[in-house]
Amino acid sequence: MTTYKKLSNHGSISIPVAVRRELGLQGKDPMELTVEGGEIRLRAYTPRCVFCGETEGVKLLMGKGICPACTEKLKA
Repeated sequence: MTTYKKLSNHGSISIPVAVRRELGLQGKDPMELTVEGGEIRLRAYTPRCVFCGETEGVKLLMGKGICPACTEKLKA
């Protein structure tokens, strides 16, 4: 998918909602930005827990992230 966006006066670019939905991105998700060979690459940094939003120690289970604390809650 290719889309064209202009930089704002502050140098930011918004990610279109269709792209966010396709990639499962939500507001405040951590992102990784790299510059290589004159290209800017942006990708999600780490998975987050689908229950509480935590990013530390998250493991993937059937394609969804779950943190240790929520794993323990599910066991109880």
